[in-house]
Amino acid sequence: MASFDSINYSIRPSKSVQRGLVFEGLRRIANEIDVGNAVYVGFGSIWFTDFVQAHKILNIDDMVSIEANDVGFRRATFNRVYRTITVVEGRAKERLPDVLEIDGYSARPWVIWLDYDSALDEEIVEDMQWVVTNAPPNSVVLFTFSATQNAYGKPVNRPERIRALLGDVVPDELSRDECEKETLPTTLARLVSDFLKSEVADAARPGGFIEAFRLPYLDSVAMVTVGGVLPAKGAAAAARALVADNAWRGIVGEIIEAPPMTLREIATLQAELPTVAELTRARIQELGFDLHERQIRSFQQYYKYLPSFAEIVA
Repeated sequence: MASFDSINYSIRPSKSVQRGLVFEGLRRIANEIDVGNAVYVGFGSIWFTDFVQAHKILNIDDMVSIEANDVGFRRATFNRVYRTITVVEGRAKERLPDVLEIDGYSARPWVIWLDYDSALDEEIVEDMQWVVTNAPPNSVVLFTFSATQNAYGKPVNRPERIRALLGDVVPDELSRDECEKETLPTTLARLVSDFLKSEVADAARPGGFIEAFRLPYLDSVAMVTVGGVLPAKGAAAAARALVADNAWRGIVGEIIEAPPMTLREIATLQAELPTVAELTRARIQELGFDLHERQIRSFQQYYKYLPSFAEIVA
């Protein structure tokens, strides 16, 4: 079953935080390096949530959505939100070379976000290799994939499976503890970033690869987003300085786990913020409800990116 049949990607709270951090970062990158006249490439599904953000925040008009599913292709074509979105049918590995051949696209930077809902596999790794090798200078690349532990085998076999996918960037001493349910997302995020750096180095891109996004997050499923800038040689210093700035929020050390909350709970907690002091579980309980400590930390850190939903009953 295609994921769009079961998930509306616009209403997952941690996904909303991730998307907010990504587009905040993309906006800042666009202020520092020349991504004018960029092309947006992704998997728009039938919701086109990222495409709307790319158009509104980054002022990108020309966009390409790739749909592998034939029903998805028809529905995406029906639901495309702007006339400048082109929907193409096929798998990314088949259609990305075609996108590069579209008149003028090889000379324009890409903002490309391949947002898979499946676990990292050989096909996704090949897509990553193609993108970081062929995307035009000053492109920004992002990849999202599942970090659900069972998709990588039993705990004792996971280091070997990850090494089979990512090769020599995976250290021989990668431990089982680093591949458990709680640690696997951050482990994969780190190793895939290392893999992208290695691939770009092998491709001898003049500007290299500057890691800008490392965002493990959890709604009902653990996911990972990694990515960075493929700057032209002259833009590398500006991109590197931007990501090194203390205000850069695209790289996080802890899994984003925004709790599903009622509007009343959100309003009650927001009334306590902003504050330099950490919200405590005891304080939440004083307010009349309860959350796990990690959920409290995520809320305090990312509440500005959380969506608010309400059902309208007519």
